[in-house]
Amino acid sequence: MFGIFKESEKIIDTYEHVGSILKSLLTYELKDLPMRYEFWYRIAIRQEEFKILQAEHRMKSSMHSAIGRFHQTQYEATRHKCTKLARLADIYKYFCMEDERESLNHRLHFYKETIAEIYDHVQKKELYTYCDSVQQQFWEAVSEDILNAIAHLD
Repeated sequence: MFGIFKESEKIIDTYEHVGSILKSLLTYELKDLPMRYEFWYRIAIRQEEFKILQAEHRMKSSMHSAIGRFHQTQYEATRHKCTKLARLADIYKYFCMEDERESLNHRLHFYKETIAEIYDHVQKKELYTYCDSVQQQFWEAVSEDILNAIAHLD
């Protein structure tokens, strides 16, 4: 008799999978910033930090010395990180708009299994992230896979 009132199991669609993955990924990227700041403000802070680092390394880069080549390498790495963070944040904005749900689910239909697999890994991340360096590698892999899966959204 009481089974009648049992709630039906909620089906999580691709839209929610991607939104959850992106939120987890961005939260990891912002882990060292104070939680008292609003989420989007922390993203802006991190992007500004990357831009300042980028400018600093660019001014000091040179191909004539080892330290100059170090700065060139760091400039390129920082530029890549800044671009990736901006891309993830822009895509996450799409997944914060509920009225885009149906359209995004349709557009992600062919990547449904890939996204579900990534989502499963993120949900079980404690099994894979036993030290800081492995955790960083895990999130870099998640970032690369999710960006590949949703690359066509532009």
